[in-house]
Amino acid sequence: MNNNLTFKKTVNNTLSSKIDVNLWQHVQNSFKEKLYKKTIQDCINYINPEIEKKYANSDKSIYTIPHGSIIVSIQITDSEFKVDAPFLDIEKAKIVPILRQVAQLNFYPLSISNIELEGTLLHFKFSCALELCEPYKVYEILREICINADNYDDEFISKFNAKHIQEPKVIPFPDTQKEEAWYTLQLYIQEALEIFHYLEEKRLNAYLWDILIITLLKIDYYCAPQGTLRIEIEKTISTLNSKDEYLQRLNNAKSFLQSLQTMDKTSFESSLYHIDIFVPYKFRTDLDGVRDLLKYAYETSEKEIKAGDYRGAVFTLNYGILNLFYHHYVENKISDLLSNAMFLASKLLLKEAAEILFNAIEQIMISTEFTTTTKRKPVEKKGIFNKLFK
Repeated sequence: MNNNLTFKKTVNNTLSSKIDVNLWQHVQNSFKEKLYKKTIQDCINYINPEIEKKYANSDKSIYTIPHGSIIVSIQITDSEFKVDAPFLDIEKAKIVPILRQVAQLNFYPLSISNIELEGTLLHFKFSCALELCEPYKVYEILREICINADNYDDEFISKFNAKHIQEPKVIPFPDTQKEEAWYTLQLYIQEALEIFHYLEEKRLNAYLWDILIITLLKIDYYCAPQGTLRIEIEKTISTLNSKDEYLQRLNNAKSFLQSLQTMDKTSFESSLYHIDIFVPYKFRTDLDGVRDLLKYAYETSEKEIKAGDYRGAVFTLNYGILNLFYHHYVENKISDLLSNAMFLASKLLLKEAAEILFNAIEQIMISTEFTTTTKRKPVEKKGIFNKLFK
């Protein structure tokens, strides 16, 4: 392995969100002033300022907001905050196993809301007194309901014969994008498996995890599959990051990539679509947050480059950038810089790729072109590549 991995820019515009971080202080101020109704309303505006115009009544006491296959109903009375999201119809489902699964979900991962059965319908529900509507709690309850409804609707339908209460409104990718996504998926997996085999033969086992996780993150970044495939990708990434036995984690992820390689093309293409969402899957972070998240990749790759370990540096930098994109939305200026660097470094020799990727992260870490909300004093130092790549 003498060259960097292949990288293509996303076709799904998944790097930005409508969350406005500048509004969060308004949310907190409303709560401090004991304006509890306004706290909830401001929190919804923080998530997406267009929501109240489209989905709220005249006095903003009732919201009916679409999110995937569910409608999130929010009611703000003079004394109470209520959330109700009808989830699935289980009239003809396998009742015992589905209710057993619901009981498990109510224990974990749900920590604030509950799934309740009303007639034949499962609902996500939550309510509390207005004075208890602390901003982080309001955001977390809305996120918890939206994320878990997305995570489990397709699984409950495929495993237990549950049905959507209403079909989600989806916008499929254009056929040309579907074709390109299928080609890119196969390219990424074939490349990964070949490199995995090469690293095994060379007994470079420490890098095996890197090639698998980077490939999964690239697939998510490139086309962000939805439905069951999204859940399977997330579970595989989670398993790779778990504390399970190392070889077991590797075998699980490798087997999953091989299953994608032989997946029916039509099934894959059916997972490629856009859908209306209320609370996004990812968190929004500012420049200070980005710097904290990239700090390990920045410092570790600098040491690897100094030691001449360009393979290690390229893996570290690729993972650092892709992991940032996987978990967070960032400013367009930052995402453009990083994705352009990844694109330029694609398939280059390892040393050249390391230079491009490191320089991009270094710009974010120390450049005065990027300003922080805390007006952090810029660090004045020359880039490592002034010394290493003259």
